[in-house]
Amino acid sequence: MKKIVYAILFMLLALTLTTAVSAAPSFTANDLEFGSENQQTGQDATATLTLTNTGDANLTLGLTSGLPAQYNVRFSQSSVTLNVGQTATVTVTVFIPADQDSGRSEVLSGITVASVTPAVSDNVRTFIETESMLEITKVTIEYDGDEHTLDEDETYDDEDLKAGTSGTLTVYVRNNFDISMDIEDIEVEVDADDLDIDDSDDMGDLEDGDKDSISFDFEIPSDADDGDDFDVDVEVTGRDEDGNLHRDTYTASIEITQESHQISVVSVRFTPQSLTCSGEATLNVEVENTGKSNEDNVQLTIESFALDIEEEFALGDLDEDDNARKSFKFDVDRTVDAGEYDFVITTYYDVDEQSETEVATFSVLPCTSTGTNTGSTGSNTNTNTGSTGTNTNTVPPIVVTNTGSQQAPTYGTASFTDSPAYVAILVAGVLVVAAILIILLVKFVF
Repeated sequence: MKKIVYAILFMLLALTLTTAVSAAPSFTANDLEFGSENQQTGQDATATLTLTNTGDANLTLGLTSGLPAQYNVRFSQSSVTLNVGQTATVTVTVFIPADQDSGRSEVLSGITVASVTPAVSDNVRTFIETESMLEITKVTIEYDGDEHTLDEDETYDDEDLKAGTSGTLTVYVRNNFDISMDIEDIEVEVDADDLDIDDSDDMGDLEDGDKDSISFDFEIPSDADDGDDFDVDVEVTGRDEDGNLHRDTYTASIEITQESHQISVVSVRFTPQSLTCSGEATLNVEVENTGKSNEDNVQLTIESFALDIEEEFALGDLDEDDNARKSFKFDVDRTVDAGEYDFVITTYYDVDEQSETEVATFSVLPCTSTGTNTGSTGSNTNTNTGSTGTNTNTVPPIVVTNTGSQQAPTYGTASFTDSPAYVAILVAGVLVVAAILIILLVKFVF
C-alpha cells in the first residue's frame, strides 16, 4: 500500500514540475530597423515591432525607450496584453537628428520590452540607416586598352580577362549634396587581396555636386584557373563640414574564363630597345599555354613587313601552364629610314590554328652627322677695257675644310711693286724730277 502511495505522490510531483516548467513566460520581438539608404536626416522614421507570446502564461508587456532624448521616440501604444500564442504589432517612430552619421549603425540602449508579472524582459536591437551624400557611382577596370564597368553585386567575366592580365581599377565618387556643403578628407579603400590590391588612398575634398575618381593597379594571378572568382570590396568615407560621417560601399566580383585552347604571348622584349642608323638587335619572345588543353605542334611567327622580316618557328608541344622562349636576331642597314617599326607576333597550335597576336614596336634612330663643312668657292678678275668703262670683278676661290685643327690660310707671294721699299724709291724719284724742273724754269725762264 505504501508503495502505491509513494508512486502517486511521485507522479503528482513530476506533473507539478512539468507544469511549472512549461508555464515559463516567454515572448519574441524582432529587431527594429529605422530609415533606409534614402532616409534624410531631420525627419521622422517608423518601424514595426512584432511581439508574440511564445510561453504558457498570459503577458502584459510594457515598452520603454533608452534612446537619447534627441530621437524623440514614440509608440503607437506603450503596453500590449498578449494571451498565450497571441501576436501584436506596435508602430515605433523616431526623429533622426541632423547630426546622425550616414549609413546603417546600431543605437545602443534602445527599446526595452518587459512584463512585470510574470517577470520577463528583452532588449530590442535598434538600427538607424540614413542616406550617404557620398556615393560610389561606378567602379571600372581597364585592361588591353579598354575600360569595362563592374556592376554592383554582379559578377563580371570576359574571355579576354585571363590569368596574368594586369590593368587599372578606378573608383568614381560624387558629393550628392544639393546645398552648399563640402565633404572633406575623403578616403577610398579597396580590398581585393587576390588581385594584389589591398590599399587606400586620399581623394581630398569634394564640393557639393562635384565628382572625382581614383585608380589602383591590379593583376590577375598567373595561376588563376577557369571559373575562379575574385571579390572586389570598395569603401569610401568622408565627413561633411558639420562633422557628420558619410560612407558608401560597393561590392562586385571578377570571374576568370579560361579558353580550351590558348597560347598566350606573355613577354616581348627587344635588346637593345632601339638602334641608331644601323646594327643588329634581338627580339625575345616568351609564350605560355594558358588554355585548358595540352597542345601539340605549337608555332610562332614574327613579321615586320616594313623591314622585310617574315619568320616562322616550331616550338614543339606545350602542356597546360608550360612556357617556351624564342630569340630572333635581325639586322638594320643604313638604307632603313628612321622611325617606328611594328613587329607582329602570332601563336598557333596544331600547326596552323591561330591563337593570339601581339604587336611590339622597335625604334630606328637617325644616323649622326660626320662633322665636315665645305665652304664656298669663287674668283675675282679685274679687267679695264678703257673708254667703254667695262669692269668685271671675279672673287678668287677660297676653299675651307674643317679637319678638326686650325691652320693659317696661304694667299701666294707678294711682288716688289707691292713692297714699302718700292713706294719709298718712287717718292724719292718724283722729288728729284720736281727739283730739276724748278731749276730749269728759274735759269731759262726767269
